[in-house]
This record gives sequence, C-alpha cells and structure tokens, in this order.
Amino acid sequence: MGQESTKKASLWALICLTFLPPTLWATQTVQLEAAAESRAGIRTQAVELRTFGDQIRVVGQTVRSPGSTVTVKALLEGRVVKVHVAPGDAVRRGSPLVTLHSHQLDQLKGEYLRLREALKLAENRVKAGEQLLALEGISRLDLEQRQQNALAARLDLAAVKSELEHLGLQLKAADAPLEDASWHPELILRAPSDGVVLDLDVETHGWVEPYQPLLVIGDPNRLELEIQLPPDRAGRAMPGDQVDFIPVGQPNQRGLARIITRVPRVDPMTRTVTLRAEIIEGPDRTLPGVFIEGTLTAGATALATSIPEASVIRIGSEDRVFVQTAKHTYEARSVHLGRFSEGHYEVLDGLVPGDQVAVEGVFLLKSTLLRLAAEGE
Repeated sequence: MGQESTKKASLWALICLTFLPPTLWATQTVQLEAAAESRAGIRTQAVELRTFGDQIRVVGQTVRSPGSTVTVKALLEGRVVKVHVAPGDAVRRGSPLVTLHSHQLDQLKGEYLRLREALKLAENRVKAGEQLLALEGISRLDLEQRQQNALAARLDLAAVKSELEHLGLQLKAADAPLEDASWHPELILRAPSDGVVLDLDVETHGWVEPYQPLLVIGDPNRLELEIQLPPDRAGRAMPGDQVDFIPVGQPNQRGLARIITRVPRVDPMTRTVTLRAEIIEGPDRTLPGVFIEGTLTAGATALATSIPEASVIRIGSEDRVFVQTAKHTYEARSVHLGRFSEGHYEVLDGLVPGDQVAVEGVFLLKSTLLRLAAEGE
C-alpha cells in the first residue's frame, strides 16, 4: 500500500511539473544527506567556456589527394615481356616497372637510322656545293637549295631522336657506324618518381594499346575527404572550417579535417555540392574509398558558456540543470540551450562560468525533486 501511494505521489508531481507555471517551482532546491549523496555518486563539474560554430552533419568518403599519384601509361602498342613490380612495392625514380616488346619501336629505330644517313648525305652535298660555287660550277641558288635540304634532314632527325629519347632510349653518337646502332625493339618503362605501386592493371604476355594506363604510383598516406552537401548547406561552409569525422563502422577511430575548397556547381545526378577537406589528424590505416560521417563546424566560431550533455535533464517543458548552491544542496535551474558540439551544449541563459552543475546522479536529484513536489514541500 505504501509503495502504491508513493507511485501515485510521484505521478502527481510529474503532472504538476508539466502543467503548472514554471514560476511555482523554478526555485526549488534539493537537500541530501551526505550518505545518500555518496551512495548516489553525485559528481559536479564547473561550467566552462568552449568554442561553438554552426554544426552540419556530413557524410562522404576518403579519396587520394590530387597530385599524390602518377599514372604510368603505355606510350606505344606492344606486348608485355615482363612486369618488374607488384602492388605495394616501393620504387625509386628510374626503377624498371614494365618491359614492352613493340614493333613500332623497331620502325622508329629504322626511321632514325635512315634520317641519320640522309643528313650525312645532305651535309656532304652542301660541302661539295660550296666548292663548286667557288669554281662557278653551280649557281648560288643551287647551293641554297642544298642547304635547305640539309636543314630539313636535320629537323626530321631531331624530331625522331627526341621521340626515342622521350621513350627512354639512349642513342649512339651520330657518327657511329650504321652496323653498331642496332638494338632489340624492347621498351622499359621506368618509375617517374619515388613512391609505392598502388594499382597494377597489366599482366605478362598481355597486349597494350598506346596511352593505356598500366599502373599507378603514389604516396599512400596522402588522403583527403570528399564530402557531399545540399547547395543551401554547402554555401555556409568556407575554406578552413573544421570537420570532425569517423569511418563508418569504426566509432573509436576519430579524425579531424579542414575544408580546402568546394566545387562551384551542383551535381546533376545527386543534386549536391562536393567539398574537399584536408585530413589533419586521421585514423590509423585509413584507405581510399572508406565512407565517413561527421560534423562540419561552419562559419566563425566563438567562445560561449557550455555544459556537458549529461548534466541536462527535461523537467516539465524546460531544460534544467542542478546547480550546487551549498554543501549537499542543489537548485533545479532552467537553462536556455543553443548549439551542440562534441558532447557539450551552448548555454545562452541561466548559467555563468564557474557554476558547479551535477553531471552524475542527475536522475536521483530529479526523483528527489518530484518527491518533494508531491509532498508539497
């Protein structure tokens, strides 16, 4: 019978706190005995100042940073003779990556040798023409024609030579005998920079086309976030704004990023705007393509009075906290809350820095307050 009476009294107190004007109970306090306070584990914390900004929930994924990778492509068609690396291998600039056998390379070599001999012939004709001109054996016009032919041969040879050197071949001196200038039609593709082999899209004995991507080299640690936001929210984000994020499914792996820029257009498929964010502090072993979720703090931040989320409790129609006003004495004080960030509320009214608010044992204090209200105290 006693327990049922207590339940009814608590229910009646809750109804009173819900429907009666707040002024009738706004200044009520709770006094506890030391032993009861100790058993309840009530703990207080001082109200402090924290920085707050506009909070926007975001989702996105990790991607490789622009400029952190280099795609090595086939410059000629051919057959893969040997693959020198595997995914995950570290390579140095100039290290062999793939060897190709290419008939186009053989054709270029033949063209180079032909043009080299044509240039020698044209230069010899110029020398002979100069001697004939001195003897009045040819006209000045004939000599100029020979000089133009030699210049054209020199330019043609330079173009083919430049193309072969661009392919990484070391050419012999122009005056080397023709029979000493032979080589196998194999092209070795070498690493353009230091890095790690991230992707490999070629196999031994496979055929490749000109400019076909073969492999990707880069820095596996240079990642950033790619975030999608509706246009109205994206307009509030500015370069430098902070993003707190976690990989989806890994709540203990938190990261911090900073907005770099946004793409000034709406994607026709998703109707969103893409934001890029530089990762300042990232979770361990983060890989490209991992989905993330987090909070973007948009706009300017400012210091404001704040309290932990655990200290706030709903009483009636208002948010309340229990402020310790004396030893074992707590006041249920109404607060006006603002923004929320990292487990803390911004307090717009009702508290000042230094106030001691209960952060543990809050439900016991509320129950005690309900019981006092039911007893008419």
